[in-house]
Amino acid sequence: MRLVILGASGAGKGTQAKALASHFGLRHISTGDVLREEIKKDSIVCRALKRLMDRGDLIPDEIMLSIVEVILSEENNFILDGFPRTFSQALALNAICERLGAPIDAAVDIHVPDEKILQRLTGRTVCPSCTAMFHKEYFPPKVTGVCDKCGGGLIQRPDDTAETVQHRLKLYHKLTEPIADLYRRQGILISVDGTGEANQITQDLIKALEERF
Repeated sequence: MRLVILGASGAGKGTQAKALASHFGLRHISTGDVLREEIKKDSIVCRALKRLMDRGDLIPDEIMLSIVEVILSEENNFILDGFPRTFSQALALNAICERLGAPIDAAVDIHVPDEKILQRLTGRTVCPSCTAMFHKEYFPPKVTGVCDKCGGGLIQRPDDTAETVQHRLKLYHKLTEPIADLYRRQGILISVDGTGEANQITQDLIKALEERF
């Protein structure tokens, strides 16, 4: 099974992607995590990528496509989280999958209103050591500023400030939302309301995917 998961940052893509990957035995490919690992190498190119990510801007297509093609050439069952983010990337992804003989089976679109996204992201903190995420309102750590899992110090990512989140939402509506229409025309789109309880959303998605396949 080859899936794409769509939605604005903060819509719950990562949570649902991990749950679906676990249920169906898929590899969860988070391009955001891949990029964050890349920028740790601290080369000139990686520092440029970090500046783009910190501002909430999109990574150039040629970089993203080269990364994605290498990953997908090694994996036939996956859920792709964080890519594609533009219509041209979606078309290029289709071309890559066609070359590999492994077309996308379904695209999951999680919709959450902008005001809810802003609330979710600006309250989010992350542990840079183990990547565990917390939220000051919905999922606070047992000790303020300390990771429950490894004891590391929690930080707010630069791309989770209010100004950056609003910028990212503008880019999402302009560049990413049209991708859903492409997958809808292809007959592979599954849409879900992402404002409910996470476990229920997971169950709804599992049911929809099992009915399809």
